[in-house]
Amino acid sequence: MSTPKFSIIIPIYNAEMTIARTISVLKKIGNENFEVLLVNDGSTDSTEKVVKDTVGSDSRFQLLSKKNEGPGLARNFGIEQAQGDYLLFFDADDFPQKTILDDYTAIITANPQLDLIVSSFTFKTLDQGKLADEKNFLVDEYTYEENEEFLSDIYELMNKQLMYVVWNKCYRRDIILDNVIRFKNYRSCEDRLFNLDYYKHCSKVVMNPKIEYVYEFEGGQGITNQYNKDKFATFKEFYLRSNMITNHENKEGMAALLLKGTTSVIFSILETKKISKKQKKNEIATILSDASIVEARKIATNDTPVKKITKLLFNMPRPMFMLVLNSGAFVETRMPGLMALLKRKY
Repeated sequence: MSTPKFSIIIPIYNAEMTIARTISVLKKIGNENFEVLLVNDGSTDSTEKVVKDTVGSDSRFQLLSKKNEGPGLARNFGIEQAQGDYLLFFDADDFPQKTILDDYTAIITANPQLDLIVSSFTFKTLDQGKLADEKNFLVDEYTYEENEEFLSDIYELMNKQLMYVVWNKCYRRDIILDNVIRFKNYRSCEDRLFNLDYYKHCSKVVMNPKIEYVYEFEGGQGITNQYNKDKFATFKEFYLRSNMITNHENKEGMAALLLKGTTSVIFSILETKKISKKQKKNEIATILSDASIVEARKIATNDTPVKKITKLLFNMPRPMFMLVLNSGAFVETRMPGLMALLKRKY
């Protein structure tokens, strides 16, 4: 196969139930000028066999194997092996539209100097495999010509849920390699921080209104909801760096987004069985006394009802705060559709 224009990197870990569907969709993409790097991140189930059986003799697909270190480092492994001019990062349980590469080829042809494509996407929240909520996150068609203009709109684009994830974007490989942009070895926010590093080097950014990707999220069970002891630290890092690259122009809005992220962090602490009640209490107390939260609960914008309620919540007396958050954690795991509705109204 000649050098591909696109490299699609997919970290896979214990994905025996979903990866066949993803591969099958990718095999139906009409554009032939791509490679798919399936990075097996130390799976312990039959993922490897499913991949081999589904790929068959299709030379566009490569199965790479490494020890389990998380999706961020698996993507880094893929970056090092990729040959395409443009990189796309997909998940093992989602799928793109069949025309995605034709659409991106047309955009690149019309904008040969572009640095980034940001596309609309569909977000499906599942409850034990059944659809609980579905929302299209839509991009307004526009082309940024300068980095300053692009960064000045980052908060508004984040507020529309368009800029955190990697799977609705198309990146230039040379920008990633030349600036040594890699995913951090984190279990949360690694996508967000990778994007911030990349955004600093973008001048021409094409906002593509077409829905190119369908993301499925199992409410209450996805990696986003899982507990890890460094989760708040990664959200805080993202908050501080977001303010830095935007020259603190939208500090009040970023503060509101920090409170939103911190709420999910506290939910994960309350729901986990990995630590004791005393540890939970101490971790939450440490978070609430952190300087970034003390500041955010004072300055956060409250331009929507949900933001207003969240800010009020963080300014409540501690016992009342904990009572409300315990109820919220219950709702997040038992009624993911309702929580998805509240999040998108933020």
